[in-house]
Amino acid sequence: MQFTSGRPLQLAACLSILAATSYSQAPPSLNVGFYDWGGTSTKSISEGVDEIAQIGGHIARLTISARMNVDYGISSSCISNFTLAQAVQYPDVMKALDNPAISVFILTAYDGVTFPDCVNHLYLEPTIYTPEREAEIIREYSDLTVYLYQAYQHTNKRFIISNWESDNDVYCGYSFGYATDPSFRASCDAGYPQMYGGNANAAASFEGLKHWFRLRQRGIDRGRERAMAAGIGGMKVYFAPEFCAVRSLHDAGLESTLYDVVPYVKFDYVSYSSYQSTSMKDPGSALLQDLRTIQNIAGSNAIIIGEIMTASPGADPQTFIQTLHTALDDAITWGVPYLIYWSLHSALECPICGVFDISGNLTQVGAFFEEYLTGADICSVEPARWSARRH
Repeated sequence: MQFTSGRPLQLAACLSILAATSYSQAPPSLNVGFYDWGGTSTKSISEGVDEIAQIGGHIARLTISARMNVDYGISSSCISNFTLAQAVQYPDVMKALDNPAISVFILTAYDGVTFPDCVNHLYLEPTIYTPEREAEIIREYSDLTVYLYQAYQHTNKRFIISNWESDNDVYCGYSFGYATDPSFRASCDAGYPQMYGGNANAAASFEGLKHWFRLRQRGIDRGRERAMAAGIGGMKVYFAPEFCAVRSLHDAGLESTLYDVVPYVKFDYVSYSSYQSTSMKDPGSALLQDLRTIQNIAGSNAIIIGEIMTASPGADPQTFIQTLHTALDDAITWGVPYLIYWSLHSALECPICGVFDISGNLTQVGAFFEEYLTGADICSVEPARWSARRH
C-alpha cells in the first residue's frame, strides 16, 4: 500500500513539535529503536536490522530462542540442542549484530534449558530448578555474555538481555483481561495447571519467574567476571526484566511482576511494555505517571520502554503520529534511555501499523520516523519527503 498525501501529516507533526517539551540536543535516534520479531514476508534476522539502519536507527530489539527460525520465517523447525551463545554465532545473527549502524541491541532471549521445545515455558515452573539445571542456566548466560564481550570488545555496542511481557506470560497471555474480565479470569484459572506445567496458580508462576530472573542475572554477572579476568572488562551486557502491568493487576489486588518480582531481583534496567499506559485517553500523561510509579516501586530510574505504540493509525494516521510523537518526546524528556516502537514490520491485522507495510513499503509511520530520528525540524521538510517509498 502506498501513501502519498504528506502535507496534512506534516502539519500535524508541526503542531506536535510546538506542543512538546524540548528534549536534549542529542538526536532521538540515540533513544528510539524498533522491535523486529519477524513478519509476514521475513526470511532473515539481518534484513530487519538492515532496514532499521536504513531509516536512521541505532537501536534494535530482536528475539533469540529455539524458535527463532520459525519467528523469522527461516524454517518451520524448532532448533534442537539450542544455546544462546551458539545462536548469536549463526551467520545470519552475526550479520545482524555486526551491523555497524546499530549500537544497542535489546535481546528478547530464552535459554535452551527452560524453553527447549518452542512450546513449554519451563522457567515459570519452580519445580524444574534442580541444582544441575540452575548450573546449566547460569552457564548459558555466562557463555553468552563472554562471547558478546569478546566479539564486540572493540566496538561501542551494548547488549541488553530481556524477555517478553512477564505479566502476560503468567496470566494466560492477557494480564489486563485477567484483572478486569471475570470470565477470562475464571477460564484461565480453570485450566491453569494444565497450561503451566502443574503450577496451581499464578503465584507459583511468579515464584518460578523470580528464580529465573535471579539465575539470568547471576549468569551475566559471572560472564562479566570472566571477561574482566580476560582483560576485556567494562560494561557491555546488561539485564532488564520486562513487565506490562503497572496499575491493572495491583489495583485488582493481584500479584504482578512490578510489585512482586522486580523489587526482589537484581537488574541493570527494567523494561516496561507500555500498552496499558499508551491506550489511555492522554497517553503521554499516563506514561509519565506510570514511569514515576515504576521508579518508586523498582527503586531505579533505569527504565526502558520495551514496546511503545499508541492505539492504531486506523483512518486517522495524522492524529496517531501526533500522539506518538508527543509520547516519545515526553518519555525522552523524563529520562527514558531507550524506547522501542512496535513493530518494524506490519502484521496482517494492521497492515499500516509498522514502519513497513506487509509488502515492504515504508508507511506513514515509517516516513515520520525517518525524520524524527534525526531530530530535524519536521516543519521545514518538503512535503514530498513524506511520500512512502520502497526500500
